[in-house]
Amino acid sequence: MPNRTGPATPRPWFRPLSRGVGLCLLAALPAFAQAPPQPDPAATERWLAFQAEAAPWLETLATAARGERGRVRLAMANARFARAARSPAADEWLRRAVTVSRQAAHHPERVGALSGLSDLAYRRGDLAAVVALENEALADARRYGDRREVAGSLYGLGLADVATGALDDAERRFDEAIRIWRGTGHERQVAMAERALARAKESRGHYAEAVELQVSALETLRRVGRPIDQSESYYSLAKLFQNLEDYPAALQGTNQAIALMGQNPPDFPLGLNLMLRAQLQLELGDHAAALADGEASMAAFRRNGGDMGTALGSLALGRAQVANDQHAQGLATLREGRALAAKLGERLLESDLALAEGEALVAMGRPAEAIAPLRHAEAIGDELGLDRLRQDVSLELEKAYSALGRTAEALAASKRAFEFRSRLSRFDQLGRLAADNGSARARFMALDAGVADAPAARPVSTAGTNGLPTWTWALALPTLLLAWGLVRVLRHARHLRDEKRQIADRQQALENEHQALRERVALDPLTGALTRQAFAAELATLLRHAENHGRSVALLVFDLDNFKTINDQHGHLAGDEALRLATGIARGKLRSDDLLGRFGGDEFLVACEGLDQPAAEALAEQLRFDLVWRAPDATPPMPGLSLSVGVAVADLGKGYDAGDLFHRADTALFRAKRAGRNRVVGDDPAHAGDADSRRARQWNDALAEP
Repeated sequence: MPNRTGPATPRPWFRPLSRGVGLCLLAALPAFAQAPPQPDPAATERWLAFQAEAAPWLETLATAARGERGRVRLAMANARFARAARSPAADEWLRRAVTVSRQAAHHPERVGALSGLSDLAYRRGDLAAVVALENEALADARRYGDRREVAGSLYGLGLADVATGALDDAERRFDEAIRIWRGTGHERQVAMAERALARAKESRGHYAEAVELQVSALETLRRVGRPIDQSESYYSLAKLFQNLEDYPAALQGTNQAIALMGQNPPDFPLGLNLMLRAQLQLELGDHAAALADGEASMAAFRRNGGDMGTALGSLALGRAQVANDQHAQGLATLREGRALAAKLGERLLESDLALAEGEALVAMGRPAEAIAPLRHAEAIGDELGLDRLRQDVSLELEKAYSALGRTAEALAASKRAFEFRSRLSRFDQLGRLAADNGSARARFMALDAGVADAPAARPVSTAGTNGLPTWTWALALPTLLLAWGLVRVLRHARHLRDEKRQIADRQQALENEHQALRERVALDPLTGALTRQAFAAELATLLRHAENHGRSVALLVFDLDNFKTINDQHGHLAGDEALRLATGIARGKLRSDDLLGRFGGDEFLVACEGLDQPAAEALAEQLRFDLVWRAPDATPPMPGLSLSVGVAVADLGKGYDAGDLFHRADTALFRAKRAGRNRVVGDDPAHAGDADSRRARQWNDALAEP
């Protein structure tokens, strides 16, 4: 017989009265739980005090009204209110709901309470508690044969697996949850599990599968999900597109995610989206906006409470602070976040913070200090088998070792980066995905923009106007005379400044005309790249400098595959757009002192000092991939447009002759075209005589011109 806290034999009139009062209170308490995210502190304290004082007699009424199920529902309502008020009592009420529902064998309520506890633990970053609670709920669900709740617990355990880097276990659990939910017809849950599975695929570098899963989940949630579900999907896609360096798509995703949260967004997801937008602003060069978003992200996480949010916010805020020359503060923020992530067991986040710390130290000219955090991030990448992380760390280690003059270690890091890059599947997968006109990315970009960002409220002035004493009017005439004289002085000063500015403008105009004259001779008018003759002259200077310092120079020779087809189908204007697209992508990947030239037609040249053969081929692969990825979305669309690239390097072993360097790179390009196009081919002495002799003569003619 269930336990009760009321009298053993209530009077006849007590039961209907208590039932009515209890039902009213049970109906009212969930409304309190829907309080705004930032309730008035004094009112919240009063309600919490009332909740504690009224708990015994409320429980009596709830039991009389609904039996043990009433006690459980009362505990859940109290937990919702405590959670909305950010009170630690939420855990206590949920635990009480678990205990009562176990005693009364109310399985659905018990599983719901366990899920609530798991969610609170996840937001606190207590992954050990999440795993324990979800395993308890899973055992319960299997004992009662509740397949839907089995899937829910598998989903929760999979999220914990992703956070700790156990990706094999995560994918297995998500696949099983998807099968169960699909069989029971729960579309929304299937979409959420697909989204979580996509994150695990993304961590492995399986980007094509991740994009397809994420967009499929978003399309489903736009049909059957709530706004907050859609917001989470937009955030996940924005994060994925950020990893693919597709910043326009990423920015569209995070702005839409924030807009879908409404006027009173929950702090934790708001912090996540602001953190991501801050990182995107950094990539786009808007450091001030990145700092503002980073600070707002950290504020949202701190309002939410818990170490997890603070650790997450530290990544964006620390990087933004460093970019805004707040070096000491930025390093302190990154190190604080890294320590919190280590305490929470968040290995992926810890590695990201260690990498960011190393990047900051390298950028600040302190490469010796950067080695330790970068090595730490590298160790986590090796431990979890994350090729993308290991590639990024290796590239930063190469910079640090090069700055320290440790050339052998820099070369080893460069080769290691190339090894991991070649193992990542994103290039071939996304190349195939982008070539499809119905690609997942195209479907994402075609979605309606949705809710616009709410404009920021302007501060309202509270200043008023008061009547002036009569005596103040006696000062009016002297004041007006003084003001008139001041205006005369200021007008004369402005006139002198205008004359000075006009002289400076004329001087600048003459300099601009002189510079434009030089550029008309040296730059290709369509693409802005160096002409063949200007590139040859600049390359000769670069080779002399490299030879004097014993550094390598990489030469990339590439042309556009299927360029003639685009010209024939869409006209020469489309061909011009294809050329500009290729040169724009190249400029985005090159450093300020690298050379970009147009050999003629659809053929281009790139020269970079300090790159060895593997690093140069990795750069060429980036150029090839970006063109394949972006061409289908160009105006007009250019599916099939790709690059064939030949790569050669001049160094102490191979010499610094410009003609020989071009011949070797051009031979590699010839082999790339002959092998089927859309590929990068490196220099091979066994094929030294394969190049087109006509192109060699054109190059020699360019070298011979003054």
